[in-house]
Amino acid sequence: WVCTQSLDLPRIKAPLREWEKQGLLTFVDDAEISPDLITSWIADKAVEHNLAKLALDNFRYALVKKSLKTIGFDYKDNKNVKLVRPSDVMIVEPVIKSCFINHKFAWGDNPLMRWAVNNTKKVRSGRKEGEDTGNYYYAKIEAKSRKTDPFMALVAAMTIEGELSDGDSTYDDLPVIVC
Repeated sequence: WVCTQSLDLPRIKAPLREWEKQGLLTFVDDAEISPDLITSWIADKAVEHNLAKLALDNFRYALVKKSLKTIGFDYKDNKNVKLVRPSDVMIVEPVIKSCFINHKFAWGDNPLMRWAVNNTKKVRSGRKEGEDTGNYYYAKIEAKSRKTDPFMALVAAMTIEGELSDGDSTYDDLPVIVC
């Protein structure tokens, strides 16, 4: 979704209206996305794809918690929501790197997804300047006009991949992971 009243919208240099025509995004005439709109979309996808669990940014959960609960997704009671923390991203980063190196991601001719991936950078994690922990997280190349939401949704989903099967990783079972 793209908010037509977003103050960042004029800064975004991407063919958003063209992507809307391709069905890759939807414009919303508001300053922010309503939790009920998100929840309605998730409810439709839950039926279509038999969703068992959601993974979402720990910092955003407070905004959508009430709406998600109405469709049966809850962190505490149903335990079918994973609140993704930076440490979860650090754990899955090597797997994501491997998927890129071995061409295991395929999203077809989706310029929006390519744009989101290309707007993302890997940042070395460390408590102090110069400290090398060997861990990485993902960040925007530029904070205001470089959107990364589709890629970060993929990252969140990757953090629960092991919880969705019989415990074995599907990375080795699938030649391609399709988003």
